[in-house]
Amino acid sequence: MPVYLRSPTAQETLLDWEKAFGPCIRQPHIGSRGGCVGAPFSYERFLEFSEAGVLKLLTHYRNDAGRDWGDDFLIGGAEQVEWQLREAVSRSPLRFMHLLAESWADIPERFTDDILDGAADYLAYRYGNRQPADNQWRPIEQADPQQLATLILDEIERHPPRWRHRRAAAKALEACANVIESEQDAFRLAFAAIGFIDLQERSYNDDRELIDAGINMIRGNVTEAVMIVATHWAEKQQPFPELLVPTLRRLARDLHPAIRALILRRLPYLQSHSPELGWEIFYLALEGDDERLWQDAEPCLYYAYHNRFEEVSRVLMRIVSTATGKALETWARISALAGLLGRIDLHDFIPQLQALGSVDAWTGAASVWSHKGNLAQHFDQCIFGISAGLQESGDIASSVARKMSSLFGKDLPPTLIPSDIIDKYLSAIEQDQSNNRFHLHGFDEWLNVMSQCRPDEALASAERFAVFVRDTKYQLYDLEDISQLMTRLFREAEEREESDNGVMLRQVIALQDAFLAIGVNGLQDWLRDAERP
Repeated sequence: MPVYLRSPTAQETLLDWEKAFGPCIRQPHIGSRGGCVGAPFSYERFLEFSEAGVLKLLTHYRNDAGRDWGDDFLIGGAEQVEWQLREAVSRSPLRFMHLLAESWADIPERFTDDILDGAADYLAYRYGNRQPADNQWRPIEQADPQQLATLILDEIERHPPRWRHRRAAAKALEACANVIESEQDAFRLAFAAIGFIDLQERSYNDDRELIDAGINMIRGNVTEAVMIVATHWAEKQQPFPELLVPTLRRLARDLHPAIRALILRRLPYLQSHSPELGWEIFYLALEGDDERLWQDAEPCLYYAYHNRFEEVSRVLMRIVSTATGKALETWARISALAGLLGRIDLHDFIPQLQALGSVDAWTGAASVWSHKGNLAQHFDQCIFGISAGLQESGDIASSVARKMSSLFGKDLPPTLIPSDIIDKYLSAIEQDQSNNRFHLHGFDEWLNVMSQCRPDEALASAERFAVFVRDTKYQLYDLEDISQLMTRLFREAEEREESDNGVMLRQVIALQDAFLAIGVNGLQDWLRDAERP
């Protein structure tokens, strides 16, 4: 209000106020508020209301345009109501599916997806492999799974324009697949799945894992549903329902590799119960030149190389003759496993690896040879393979050494590794030029355990380890195992002193001096406690 329009009394009051508090400057208050947007009410309200009350509540939020940031700050609107509706339906699915069928015209369209999602959640939580986000989730209605699956399929068939290519419908089909038992419902699911095959979804980043991409696609949910039903029928050894196998074949030829990756992920179990169909789908899924699929196909080869090696060998030949990179890791891993069973001659396999010169191939083979169980059962073959890999140059020797690192630790009995292999192992680490630094976790513990049963091997390996630490300036953090190692070696040397004229004792003393020279802190205290100069 300008001064000339103010009353004398108002002006006098304003002047007195400014004398006490300073000039009055008109400006808006600028501040910040934040937090999580919550629902206007809990899902329990839906469960408490009658059908008429639920419809009235949903109608109230039909045209909700957004949130009011006034007095109801952080109180959500229709979007948050959708979440609560879904939670309510997951706890009482039959009631709300009947409501959806009987009052379709009265339910706002934005809420129909949530009702179908909630019913699918119930099946996925109870009979699938999905875990509820709320650990306190408990259904108040024990719905018959067959009845609920039938209601869901009825709804998808009743309003096809609404559910065409909808994610809610795809997830509902996947949930139903876990419980479907009748051939009729299996046929209905396959028929509904066909409607999703022509769905064009956005392409995913090429660097994204295929399985992760697939499970987040609408067609991926449908693929999972068809594979689950096909696996159940193969397990029961019953004739497949009409349309199921043709639908599976079409999905196996899908242009997107993520869909085919989902097929391959579930395929090993299907192959075990229905080999002919399983291998047919396997070859269909691997048509094309996307080498990333071989990683997802590896379990199919792993579970089949024992009994169907002729089939597997043809696949291995295809991989090694056409593929590169990570696909060769799959080829080498399965080939190395077959070599342990005598299906492949190791003396032919090693030269093939050397000729390829692929780090990925050597990594795959080394993962087999450095497995503790394989090493215990096939010691000579594994040591031969590891030794050959460590003698390669550059990144190949480093990759084999990294795989070999899994053999060390304090396990009893220890993994027996000859000292000459330890020498090659440490040499490969010394020559490594990559930025991926080695961490010898468990090596000193392994030396300590080895000293109890193979003191000579432990001594030779410890001597080479001391040279390695000196040359690479490797930092030793856990000193307890080194002290125990020296104590046990000294005891063994003292027992042999008369029989070997002190040869081992002199070696142990030299090892002690080597550790002291490279600055292994704590050995001075160990010497004082042992009363040894």
